[in-house]
Amino acid sequence: MNNRIIYFFALLLGLQCMVACCDKCDEPPHDKPVMRHTALIYMMAENSLSDPLNFDTENINAMRRAIEDNTIDGRLLIFIDEYDRKPCLLEISKKNKSSVIDTLITYDNCLSTDTTTIRQVMDDVIKHAPADSYGLFIWTHASGWLPQNRFYAPSRQNATTSIGREGSKKLTIDVDNFAKALQPYHFDYILFDACLMSCVEVAYELRDVCDHIIATPTETMGAGFPYYEIVPLLYHEEINHKQICVEYYNKYISPASSSNTGGTITLVETKHLEELADICHNIVEGRDQEILDINLKDIQYYDNRPPHVLYDLAHYMQQLATPDEYIQLTETLNKVVPYKAASRRFLNITIDTYCGLSSYIPGSSNDSIVEEFYNNLQWSQRIYN
Repeated sequence: MNNRIIYFFALLLGLQCMVACCDKCDEPPHDKPVMRHTALIYMMAENSLSDPLNFDTENINAMRRAIEDNTIDGRLLIFIDEYDRKPCLLEISKKNKSSVIDTLITYDNCLSTDTTTIRQVMDDVIKHAPADSYGLFIWTHASGWLPQNRFYAPSRQNATTSIGREGSKKLTIDVDNFAKALQPYHFDYILFDACLMSCVEVAYELRDVCDHIIATPTETMGAGFPYYEIVPLLYHEEINHKQICVEYYNKYISPASSSNTGGTITLVETKHLEELADICHNIVEGRDQEILDINLKDIQYYDNRPPHVLYDLAHYMQQLATPDEYIQLTETLNKVVPYKAASRRFLNITIDTYCGLSSYIPGSSNDSIVEEFYNNLQWSQRIYN
């Protein structure tokens, strides 16, 4: 290799270093032990959840207490992007019976909703906290699969939520781009501490990047998941995903709950989603007019504002399926959703039927942008095309 070629590759390497999005990025020690599990809390917190509500601080304090009071065989990292400070990657650990927070990396010019940032953070987590398995929490505002939440803003340019609602420009990332950002990685679970994310469309987009999804088809309470109770569950030899859901149930849904606000919770096993897709495709095939003729007022919905676009998947399919098809659907849903719970009422929504997953009904939005976006989602392509 001549000197000119060597210089060219050296220049390329230098350019790669210059465009990296971190301001301070010390190389981790090469002898980092591989732990059983690393959990990352990805906090898109440059919004009302942190200011003025301070839910980010409350949740982090709960995590710290959990670390102090338990023996944790693994690592707990937090990426946080909030007002008035640069985004950073933190680690909560235990030293001398107390919890400490160390700053591993401080990032510069990074947007938490950007695909490049998401991948950079994931790569940094793997380098600094190698493990046999990884878990991902998404902590933010959200609105399911909707394209930058068309229904909560007058235009996509002024959208309030999709995944994220960051800064003065209210930046977001749509679910299809979010799934693409995670394609190089695989997680034991993705937990959405965010509203409306237990959609069959979201689950199907993420089916190849995680084994389990924990989320709510309705809005999620602002105070978030009970981190003190669930953090220790992440580091058992076998992660008890159902128990994580039960802790959410105990905090919000159980009649014995001190808060008793109500709500919903769902556990999804992604390995069964293709089987569910086969059945749903068979049910809707050749029934285009029947879908358009469905009386939407008769279908259980989970979103709080009209026009409703997040309907109970099983209740929707029941309007189209034969009795045998519906039996097959419910049997498969029991495998896809091994745990679900819902209160009888939540906010202004009465919950009469609950399968754990929401679904869009084509045409229900009367919005061309929503329809166009939906038609390009993998679930829509698989089921309707």
